[in-house]
Amino acid sequence: MPDVRIKSPNSDDVFEKWKTTAVRKNKKKMEKEFGTKGAIFSIDNISAAETVKDIKKEAAIYFAIKKIVEPVKGKDENIVLAPKIVKETFYSFKSGEKVDKEKWKGKEKVPMFESIKAIPCSKCHGTGYVESKCKTCDGKGKITEQCTVLIGAAQKKEKRPFSYPCATCHGTGKLKSQCGECGGYQNKYKYEILPVPFKTVVTGIPVLHSSAQTKYEKEIERDLHQLIEEVEGIRFKNFKDLEEKAEASLGYWNKEIKKTIASASSDYKSYEKDKSVQIVSNIFLFPMIQLFCESKRGSKFEVYSIGSQEKYMIYSNF
Repeated sequence: MPDVRIKSPNSDDVFEKWKTTAVRKNKKKMEKEFGTKGAIFSIDNISAAETVKDIKKEAAIYFAIKKIVEPVKGKDENIVLAPKIVKETFYSFKSGEKVDKEKWKGKEKVPMFESIKAIPCSKCHGTGYVESKCKTCDGKGKITEQCTVLIGAAQKKEKRPFSYPCATCHGTGKLKSQCGECGGYQNKYKYEILPVPFKTVVTGIPVLHSSAQTKYEKEIERDLHQLIEEVEGIRFKNFKDLEEKAEASLGYWNKEIKKTIASASSDYKSYEKDKSVQIVSNIFLFPMIQLFCESKRGSKFEVYSIGSQEKYMIYSNF
């Protein structure tokens, strides 16, 4: 079990640390908000008693995970006519090329140009047309009619046949019409929608839950992930211990802290069930102090601390 109690930093110490940091970052702004006209500006004249209007004690829970990012699997196919092929956006990747998923902005599976294949139309067998018997010549390719012929001096009348090519079918006996299946394009075209070749990577991800609900949660989360040894908290091996000892460890309690622990515990359990995730740190409980402040000119801002009186970091929206 961890030590029962961790001591939060004194709110005056947090305020003094903020003052020093704020002047170093933007002295002109500090002078504008807290200075006195005609007097030399000094941060010694900025007091916590006059600036801090309210103080709330909160808490944060942190742990770290590693997530394995693997390429998606499976493929889909589309079969379309030629005009739709040129309207589609295709992708092409070099052999062995791997894509960083974090930087990729498209879909995870995309149409691949190299996968395009022509499939002869099953109805016209790749000719683009279908044939039918010419009705004009009844499929014979020629038309035979009777000519009147007068024979000899007696001019005896006789009928003799005369044949000529059918103009409708051009002497073939068949009529050709555009194939209704392929529209005369002879082929349909099949292409595959395949996974983008993402790199298989393992990324470290910080997870932070804060009862203060500050907009700096992502920044604090990132800093804790990189500077965990510079902030003091209480380590727990599991949430059962944390839930039993949190109030005693902090020395204070409120409904928001209770909700935050429940939310963090729920997240933790879901990560335990996820096969692509590995939890790579203990669970840390950090005291947080939230100072609600107002400058001499009336500008309102907040200062946050996270950690114990021995090691803590500060944040502010000043």
